[in-house]
Amino acid sequence: MRGFYLTAYSLFPEFLKRRINPLEYSIQDFVRSARPEGSPQAVILDAGAGEAPFEQHFSDQFYVALDSGVGDSSWDYSKIHICGDLAMIPLVSGSVDVVLNTQVLEHVSDPKAVLKEIYRVLKAGGRLHLTAPQGWPEHQQPNDFFRFTQYSLRSILQSAGFQQIAIEPLGGYFHYLGHRLTFIPKILFQDRKGMSRAILFPLEIVSLFVCCFVGPVLCYHLDWLDRKKEFTLCYKCLAVK
Repeated sequence: MRGFYLTAYSLFPEFLKRRINPLEYSIQDFVRSARPEGSPQAVILDAGAGEAPFEQHFSDQFYVALDSGVGDSSWDYSKIHICGDLAMIPLVSGSVDVVLNTQVLEHVSDPKAVLKEIYRVLKAGGRLHLTAPQGWPEHQQPNDFFRFTQYSLRSILQSAGFQQIAIEPLGGYFHYLGHRLTFIPKILFQDRKGMSRAILFPLEIVSLFVCCFVGPVLCYHLDWLDRKKEFTLCYKCLAVK
């Protein structure tokens, strides 16, 4: 059934998927902004690349995907160029123009050590584009260690040596709520089998429509009401060496 739901979601137009899952597209937009225009020789290190979904955005640069390969067991790590530890990056100091580190920092046991290594491999004036979660369920267990506030992120970035640090929430309470609503059908129905699942299937379809479509789209359009954005799924950080 999960495959059916994902296939149905993939058929939606992009403008609708942006309203159902705004965080994913916000991260993609942030990553695209990291592309150094007019610098075909720029080295882009995707530190914790996973399945390397961002490689397509850097076709004009020298893109390097680095990952330990121990995240999601269902992922395809065949696009990884370097399999290694982010706390011991096998690159020479000052060799990278831009580092991407998206939704990775919560999965490392020593975030400070990782950020110091990223700082080391960056050239002077090089940029780190980082995203990290504040509100998110446990995932990729047991390799899930931290959640971050903007203050903890600023503190560890500064301790690693970074300057010109800009941190912004990717959405507020209503984006947060819209994401949480999508878990209701999973909690209620995902583990049910056989006759029980069949009997409740009409209710499951209704809950999917309400919680994974109507609710998230409504929350997307209400998010402007949250001015403080103290509840957020994720922060984006831009920092310079």
